[in-house]
Amino acid sequence: MSDHWLDRLKTEFAAQIASSPVKVSLIAYTENPFDIAAASARTCYSSKGLLLPQDMQKTEKSRELRKKVARATLKSGHHTTRQHAHFVFGLENVSRQLIWQVLHAHPYYNSEQVSQRYVPIKNDRTWYSVPHALKDDPRVHALHERAFATYTTLVETLKPVVEEIYFSIHRLKARNKEAWADAIRKRCMEVARYIMPVSTVAYMYHSVSALTLMRYARMLRWSNHEEFVVLGIGLFELVRQVDADLFEEFPEPLPAPQRSYDTAAAAKANAQFDAALAGKSAKLVSASVGALTNPHGLPLMGASATAALDTAENTLLGDVFYPGTLDERTRLLNHAHFTFMKKLSHTADSQEQRHRTLPGTRPHLAEQVSLENDYVVPALIRESAVATGIYESYLAQNFDLVRDLWKNEALSREDVVYLLPNAFPVRFLESGDFYNFYHKWKSRLCYNAQEEIFYSAHAEVAEVKQNYPEIGKHIGPPCVVREHLKPRCPEGDHFCGIKVWQIPFADYARVI
Repeated sequence: MSDHWLDRLKTEFAAQIASSPVKVSLIAYTENPFDIAAASARTCYSSKGLLLPQDMQKTEKSRELRKKVARATLKSGHHTTRQHAHFVFGLENVSRQLIWQVLHAHPYYNSEQVSQRYVPIKNDRTWYSVPHALKDDPRVHALHERAFATYTTLVETLKPVVEEIYFSIHRLKARNKEAWADAIRKRCMEVARYIMPVSTVAYMYHSVSALTLMRYARMLRWSNHEEFVVLGIGLFELVRQVDADLFEEFPEPLPAPQRSYDTAAAAKANAQFDAALAGKSAKLVSASVGALTNPHGLPLMGASATAALDTAENTLLGDVFYPGTLDERTRLLNHAHFTFMKKLSHTADSQEQRHRTLPGTRPHLAEQVSLENDYVVPALIRESAVATGIYESYLAQNFDLVRDLWKNEALSREDVVYLLPNAFPVRFLESGDFYNFYHKWKSRLCYNAQEEIFYSAHAEVAEVKQNYPEIGKHIGPPCVVREHLKPRCPEGDHFCGIKVWQIPFADYARVI
């Protein structure tokens, strides 16, 4: 029996592995990742030109040097050599909670996952996954059955509301309503998903470098999510099969830290946070914009900043390939910074966090649980008294079960949070430079963006426009910043139907 830490972990989590629906496959990977790491490291000091992976295996001396260089760079922390090789994994039946708490909580990955906005959830036991300790609790499965029934009911309840709004915007489409039934249904699903538990699963592509896999190994137990341990075991076993030398570099996991789960303290902190937001979804708490406003008349800034912000002069701002990082003028926008306090539902923040160049201090979710009926209500739900009643009734039952399970001190708090709804609010700070915020704002101010994200972006930009009007006047959705480009709207057949560029920013408003 191997004494490797991964094999010990497999024994410890044997029951969880056996009951977990998580599936992992290796779709593609960079060949010879360990040799690439060694060759790239040796190339830095090579007087003979570029060294190739196959050069690491030419002679016995080459193989010894390969191991020596690998050990030295690993021990010293020179790990960029492990970023050249990448692995493309297929992940199935991974919960939305794990994706949010771990897989998308850092910037060094790329994912494409099934959309809850556009793909309907199927009514069977495969649409959700709960931790091992909850699998035999009939109340847990009953809650999920009620969640799906409520989801279905909300979709049907919202249809006439969405139809009325949709065809008031797209009047010509009203001549053939059946042709747009799918578009109507998707807008209903987008909102109905708010009541679904974060245990709802997804399937996805997930691409990471060898270095990110090493970090996954190091932090495997940190979040105290057994699902991540099960997933990690699957990832690392696949790497062991294709490159045992690289696998041997993966560090042993650190233990999970001690955390506080004081629901009364969480309730107080949440209330203080919400009071500071004063009803907004985002509030500016700090900014540094001198590099753009140039109050000290620094050379190479004033005129350049004006040109960089002006879409007539800098058409790269509207370019769909986001190429400004390669332009010396546009890079000036990286020197202004903003920090916002924000409150978004779990489902909306799952989209927000995909803006990986805007780091957020998202919480360990269990520490933000107050046991109150704490949730976000989408604008479309508020348009219908019937939908509002259905929504609030289900969520009251949801939180009743969460409170009941929380009383069981034998249950991990991280296990219980799997039953929280998508509507559960996440409170956090988000910071970044102007250029990366600009990219987010341009995308999320589009009327096709998810409604909650749209209003969050609008709240942020409104703060910038109020406090820094000379900068804020340059911010807007694609159809505004692409004033000098064709087509003005890059959405093609998905044009929202509204000439947003003719509407004052303060008057932006939408329900769907």
